[in-house]
Amino acid sequence: CDLKGYVGIEGCIKKIESLLSIHSPDACITVGIWGMGGIGKTTLAEAVFHKHSSKFEASCFLKNVTENSEQAGGLDHLEKTLLKEILKEEVLPLGSTLVRERLSRTKVLIVLDDVSSSMQMERLAGDRLRYGPGSRIIITSRDRSILGQTVEKDYIYEVEVLKPDDALQLFCSRAFKNNSTRRTDYKESAENVVQYARGVPLALTVLGSLFFNCKSKEDWEGEFNKLKRYPSESIQKVLRISYDRLTINEKEIFLDIACFFKGWSMDRVKRMLNVCGFFATAGIRILIDMSLISIDSKWGGETIEMHDLLQEMGRTIVQKQFIEDPCKCKRLFNDEQVYHVLKSNTIRAKCIQIFSFLFFRKKNCKL
Repeated sequence: CDLKGYVGIEGCIKKIESLLSIHSPDACITVGIWGMGGIGKTTLAEAVFHKHSSKFEASCFLKNVTENSEQAGGLDHLEKTLLKEILKEEVLPLGSTLVRERLSRTKVLIVLDDVSSSMQMERLAGDRLRYGPGSRIIITSRDRSILGQTVEKDYIYEVEVLKPDDALQLFCSRAFKNNSTRRTDYKESAENVVQYARGVPLALTVLGSLFFNCKSKEDWEGEFNKLKRYPSESIQKVLRISYDRLTINEKEIFLDIACFFKGWSMDRVKRMLNVCGFFATAGIRILIDMSLISIDSKWGGETIEMHDLLQEMGRTIVQKQFIEDPCKCKRLFNDEQVYHVLKSNTIRAKCIQIFSFLFFRKKNCKL
């Protein structure tokens, strides 16, 4: 997402610079930037890269590593692009002694954006490539477990959602530009949209541009009501990338949490999922590493939490499954779905009645 000109980004940049120890001339340091889709990982990496690239003998920013590794040429093409940028010429094969010696003497700044597999890490930042003293590598990823294979734990920077005041500032900068009068008139409406976005920069920038085109408060209210019923496809597309990278076990667990178990205790959710035949412990760990859920331990026990936009994305997936074939949809999470099935399928309706009784009557009891 575009955070250009947003003052709140400076604090994040300083934290990443601290991890990189830019002013330590001979250290070779790799820093990971981790967080959910749309949180601003790429923007932060770009800001640091453009600020400091002139201090290095060579630099390269490889954007969308996962997406590009799936194109023609794959990792071979990315590796050649990286070497060409660093050595400033068409290079010899990586296995050649000349290339390896030149790399080992070159102080580089490299950004690998959106890494999602250990193979990508190995080919572009691991044993195959060795850089000179003072080199720095920044890796952005949605998957903390992948970063952990190369980056030390203390060098992984977690990007968090924006605080309310910062979120409002970012949204208003897009929705109202320099129109201070309009910003004052629409203050309450803007706060409602910011509350909906829950601090995700991508959502704030997309929605800011969307509401910029509203010419009246009536237009604004109508757009906001439509948004709650039909979520932004631009936002959903970015968030869904993380879901699409999951295996079947983790996808099923994610959808169950999105539809039913958000806010439940960890132990209860694990018992429910295990009873349903899923591998809950491993699945929950992977979802945490992928920034799709989090664990809240504020009140002594552990509860499973999920960002509202991720929950909305999960429920949108289930709603589409329901529309395609209501009788095969595994999850019914709203009254319209339940009514449709009760009305159209007698056998399944009886099962739903029994499940509903057990679920809602026993919800506050131990399994």
